[in-house]
Amino acid sequence: MARPYLGGSSAGVKSLTASATLGSSDSGKVICFTPPSSAGALNITLPACKKGYELKIIQIADYDTAACKITSAEGNNFVGHLQAQTGAGDNAASTDDFIQFGAGTVAGDYVSLVSDGSKWYVVDSCMKVTTNGMAFGAS
Repeated sequence: MARPYLGGSSAGVKSLTASATLGSSDSGKVICFTPPSSAGALNITLPACKKGYELKIIQIADYDTAACKITSAEGNNFVGHLQAQTGAGDNAASTDDFIQFGAGTVAGDYVSLVSDGSKWYVVDSCMKVTTNGMAFGAS
């Protein structure tokens, strides 16, 4: 069962400092991650798509030394646009299966996702820069 709408009194916050796989119980939560200061990326794997699932994922420190990725558990199912304060941002392609927070990202950059049961839709996002900011990618 999906949790209440983001920001609701029981939505909750989950903090990550290492790679993690999210589960259905994380729906409705705000996920805060700290980019790692050592080699190796931080990877957040989303739960399988389910109608009504939603997440807000926020970077809570400036980029350090490793890129961070949000990866779809099921493959190529991101839809939408990542908005940059300095430019056009990035549009999802049909083969994209992750969103990467790159070397230009800073504390406060975020993406909000909602699922219709088959796709993860970017419903809100913000990043400081276009170059080396957040971008969609395919494995």
